[in-house]
Amino acid sequence: MYTGNHLKYYYTEELHSWHASIAQNTSHILANNDIVVNLDCDNFTGKNGGLFVIENMIKYGCDKTVLHQFNNEYDDGSYGGRITLSKSNFLKLGGYDENFDPEGYHDKDLLLRAQQMGLSTIDLTDKIYCNTILIPDEKTMDNPSQKEMYERNYQSSVKNITSGKLKANIDKDHIGIIDNIYTFENE
Repeated sequence: MYTGNHLKYYYTEELHSWHASIAQNTSHILANNDIVVNLDCDNFTGKNGGLFVIENMIKYGCDKTVLHQFNNEYDDGSYGGRITLSKSNFLKLGGYDENFDPEGYHDKDLLLRAQQMGLSTIDLTDKIYCNTILIPDEKTMDNPSQKEMYERNYQSSVKNITSGKLKANIDKDHIGIIDNIYTFENE
């Protein structure tokens, strides 16, 4: 495993069940660079995908842009899972909404809040950089519980955005998990 300057592996036992917003916020808080990228575990970047992201952030302006890598195929898992923005804008948005149910609509909510905050969303649809690993049927929107979470999160997002609440997690002292975070270097 490579744990140099490009990829760092962290883990915690503080998240007792999966919660996408908390996990993604944790990773973004731990990031020590100016640009943060959400890369879901069923997505991959393609050869030189990191360089592709950096070049596009520079091209479109780190301080005013959100990159959304999506290949326009809604059923393949590429819609969510590849969102890039500056860490400062991520923090201005309050990160992913941890008040949401564990999964569903969190990526779309972040994108919509960013747009309402004045950031430009740049859709990058090059399939070389938007590949996914197909997941089993029980993890798709055919799963009733996932549909219900998606719908509740959608309703919360609409309510928040229409009321002008663009910063998530304002009711919290911090976002993500900040205690008991480990790397293999700690062992």
